[in-house]
Order: sequence, then C-alpha cells, then structure tokens
Amino acid sequence: MVTVKGITFGEGRVKLAVPLTASTQEELVKQAEQAAHCPAQVVEWRADYFEDVLIDEKLIETLTLIRMELGEKILLFTFRTKEEGGQRELSLKEYEQLCLLVAKSDRIDLLDLELHRVEFLGRGFVQTIKAEKVAIIISAHHFDQTPADGQLMFQIGMMNQFGADIGKIATMPANLQDVLRMMNVIQRAKGINQLPLAVMSMGDLGKVTRVAGELIGSVLSFASLDQASAPGQIPIDTMDEFIKAMQID
Repeated sequence: MVTVKGITFGEGRVKLAVPLTASTQEELVKQAEQAAHCPAQVVEWRADYFEDVLIDEKLIETLTLIRMELGEKILLFTFRTKEEGGQRELSLKEYEQLCLLVAKSDRIDLLDLELHRVEFLGRGFVQTIKAEKVAIIISAHHFDQTPADGQLMFQIGMMNQFGADIGKIATMPANLQDVLRMMNVIQRAKGINQLPLAVMSMGDLGKVTRVAGELIGSVLSFASLDQASAPGQIPIDTMDEFIKAMQID
C-alpha cells in the first residue's frame, strides 16, 4: 500500500480520479474549481491537452493555479503520449525534461510515467523524481487489445523493478473473456510482487472493471468530470454511487 496526503491506496474503497482536459489556462482553472468539489480523491491534469505545455513559465503558472483551486486533493500530473492514447507526441528528451520540471515544482503529489518511456530513461530517472517526494504511477495502455497474461505479468514486474509506487494497466477488450482476465490480473500478480495496481478494461464492455475495484483489488479508478479522457469512463457522481454500492463490509 502507498499513502499520499493521508489517503492510502489499497485500503478500503477504491480511490477515484477525474481528469482535467481543457486546452487553455482559463478553462483548466474552471475545471479545477469543479473538481475541487467532486467526490474524487485524486485530480489528474492531462497536460497533453494543454496548448502551452512546452512553455515552462506558462506550465508552472497554470500548475500553481490548479494546485490552489484543488486545496488538499491529490494532484496527479500526466502527459499521455500519442502512442498510448494521448493528444500529442514528445521526444524522449522533452518528456524527461517535462517530468523533471513538474516534479521539482513542489506542486504535484503523483506523477504518471509511461512504462515504454521509463524503459529508456531508467531507474535512476524514477528515483530522481521520487527524491522530490513525488509518488510514481508507472502505466501501460493497450488501446487495440488485451495482451496475453504473460505479457501483462511481465509489464507489472517491470513496473515494480523500476520503482513504481502504483502500477497501472489499461486494455481494450475484444470479448467478455478479456474482461474476466483483467479482473483476475491483480490476484495473479500477487504471486510475483505486492505492487499496488490499478487495472481496467476500457470501452463499454470493460465498465464493470471500473466499478469493481475493491472486489478485484484495484487501488485507483478513473471517472469523467465533464469530458472523458479514455473510453468507458463513467461520470464521477454516478461512479461514486456505484463504488458506495459495491463496498465490501
């Protein structure tokens, strides 16, 4: 389990996150104000949507405004590359510099790093970010399939070896069997390591995995605020009710 701002991931109900997806500073501040009053414990800034993401001064200014709006909510910073379903691409060097900039800003609590980038940047890069007292999610997204169980286990093992605090895997199911396999991934992974995991099947077929987190052992689930950032996200107020109804006593 990992604890951020007094909230322990892997204890009790699955924790909820909502994304900020606006492209301008003005709209992002409005979204952050809305997110501050929603039931989610975590607010994810999907910075790949932000038009000025590569202008350092504008990025930090906007990050500061978002932080002020969110108060004590956990702020997760994510730049999702196009290869993994995001809005734009960055070179490896640009990605590295962006992650280090926001980690050293003292504005964020969690940082999402894509596994395929971490494989090139290395464990030292992850440890440099963690030295800034930022917890790390290492993620892998498969928008065209649900990989074989062996590949999923391998990726989870890699996330653990690179020093993730939470591992995240999102897949696209082709059928019910894919969904059921994802619902069993965490139990199978416990034979390898004890890394807290967030797993989900995307799209309509995979919605059940988003609300069954406590049952399957997933520590974090993503809902939509006013715009979904991935297929199958459920609006946050509805999601909160589902999570309450699914709570295991």
